[in-house]
Amino acid sequence: MKNEMILPAEAQVLPLRDTALLLKTWVRNHIYANALGLAILHPFLAHYFTGPHDKALTAPQLVMHNVSLVTFIMLLVVWQNRALQIRFSIGTFRGLGYFLLLVPAAFWLGYYTLYIPFDIIFMYATIGIINARLVGSLLPKPRRWAWQCILFFLLAGVAGAACGIAAYFAGLKDAGGFAKDYGMWSLISITAAITYGSLTRRALERQLNETSEG
Repeated sequence: MKNEMILPAEAQVLPLRDTALLLKTWVRNHIYANALGLAILHPFLAHYFTGPHDKALTAPQLVMHNVSLVTFIMLLVVWQNRALQIRFSIGTFRGLGYFLLLVPAAFWLGYYTLYIPFDIIFMYATIGIINARLVGSLLPKPRRWAWQCILFFLLAGVAGAACGIAAYFAGLKDAGGFAKDYGMWSLISITAAITYGSLTRRALERQLNETSEG
């Protein structure tokens, strides 16, 4: 007879609903958050009001970039938790403080040390690190999820940055103004979201099936 699986109080599952729905919603919501937060709103919030910039940002440019990052984080956290709420009793803003503190710090650390594209890579890797702990606490094998989650988000950051850079040198650099910004960030964010969304979906599916069987 199987031993009963005991999870933390916050991870106790609600009456079982369709695992497939959670997985579908997880991928979809992450694509939505990246597309709206980074592909659409980031070029507008970060660059429209204060203009283009080189490595050195003015105070208004720095403020608006942080406004953009916070907007993206809010979308990501809310939509990610909405997906998890299909199976788990958690709050809509669960973990928001960690994201608000660590994700911008990682972004600017990458930007002001190794410069582009390490701001993007550090940002996604940090999201993976936070989710390794937050989502892992809901799952039966948190250690396995942790290394998978960090690896998948890191790969997503690299894939997104590589796609954006390739498009830039393939001709996007000659596009005018916002066409370049929107093109770059659309390729970066959606590539990253599809990459980590599809990879974490498989890892989540295995864990959720084990939770159901426990």
